[in-house]
Amino acid sequence: MKRKLTFLGVAIIALIALTSAYFLLSNKKSNQEDDNFSEISMDDLGEQILNNKDIKSFNLKNANGNFTFTKNKDSWSLDGYNNSFDATAINNIASVLSSLYSNQVVEENASDLSKYGLSNPLAVLSSKDNTLNLGSKSVDGKYYYVTLNNENKVYLVQESRLACLEYGFNDIINKSLPKIDSNSIQELSIEYKNKDDIKIKYDKDNQFAREYSDKNGLATLIMEKPVANMLVYPYNLQAAVLKNLSVLNVLDLIDINPTNLAQYGLNEPECKIFISDTENSISVNVGSYVPETDNGYVYVMVNNRPEVFTMDYRTVQPFIEASLPDFVEKFITLYQRSKVNQITISGTSNYTIDFKAESENDFRDIDGVKKDYRNTYINNKLIDKETFTDLYELLVGISFDNILNNYKFTNSPELTITYTLSDGSKDETKYYNYDDSFYVVNKGNSGAMLVSKQTIRRVLTSLEDAIK
Repeated sequence: MKRKLTFLGVAIIALIALTSAYFLLSNKKSNQEDDNFSEISMDDLGEQILNNKDIKSFNLKNANGNFTFTKNKDSWSLDGYNNSFDATAINNIASVLSSLYSNQVVEENASDLSKYGLSNPLAVLSSKDNTLNLGSKSVDGKYYYVTLNNENKVYLVQESRLACLEYGFNDIINKSLPKIDSNSIQELSIEYKNKDDIKIKYDKDNQFAREYSDKNGLATLIMEKPVANMLVYPYNLQAAVLKNLSVLNVLDLIDINPTNLAQYGLNEPECKIFISDTENSISVNVGSYVPETDNGYVYVMVNNRPEVFTMDYRTVQPFIEASLPDFVEKFITLYQRSKVNQITISGTSNYTIDFKAESENDFRDIDGVKKDYRNTYINNKLIDKETFTDLYELLVGISFDNILNNYKFTNSPELTITYTLSDGSKDETKYYNYDDSFYVVNKGNSGAMLVSKQTIRRVLTSLEDAIK
């Protein structure tokens, strides 16, 4: 038994020794691999063949054109052009002359540069100190052949480092657009070529916006066209017209300095879009639509810039196809009672609704909310509060069923409803006969909305019943 225990102890000690040896060897091997990796990484960088930190100007000539860039302080400009260019793209090109490494010298003194594509280079990049000729790519596509300063020494340089030397206008033009926060829209307007314009705006001093904000604690927008003074809720916009706002970007440059906008449909754009939030704004003129197999695009001009770009049609489609119901709730006139001093209804019968503060029947502040306890009179008759509450809900609940484009109002209105607000302003809505079922309504001298005659009959019947 004792011999067995002694043997087991020896085995355990041997196992510990072997385990320790394994970890020591593993760590040594790991350190060697790290050292080798570091050496490979340094070797892969290769030989530095250009080193010039102070590049003030340079020229790039390739299949896309002949470009001369000049640096003024920290910004680059392209000689002969006043366009906005991508600083990152230009710095990428300039950095080739600042610092460049070669992975391999292919030939010290090549007698035939044509086999490297260097007798007729893809690009020539030059500054006052250096000239780089860009030849063809290696068979595996990972490198370019290059020569420096018209010498016959041929180098291999990584393709990713020199791809920028084949840039054209499309690669160096500034394609960025400001980002608009859909939660902070201040203005949205769409001017159409063939239908009524749409314009909405945030105005904190507008009576309608104040009313909604006071009641709900949320900011809202007001429509100015095609129907004036209608509430527009941000969540409606985000779900419809602004649903592609985050991807509102240009695709490709088509013409850097167009002389004939008609060929792009931009002499008379299909629509002009303007959007702003509290910090930024974007304007887009939308021209002709170009269908393609998968996705079509449109020609656009952005932010009053001179260039013509393309833009994915799906991006601007919600703006092009926008209609009034995408923006507004369908109420003709929606007011808190506390904001109204008088309502007049003129038609076959005439009614005047007055709100009067008398004795204790006034406004009261309850839990920080202003409540309206004024007396209500219809044609000078005091109306029971509960009765009038139901009647008022009918009045402000009048909604439209549809919008008519380019409608011409004729004859005289059969009914006019006018709200006189607490700030002295008036909101007038006129109801014209359309057919047996609908009135066509004119509000604020703009817009044509269809309102059910049945709805209006219900309002007038309730008014008549209230004063009996």
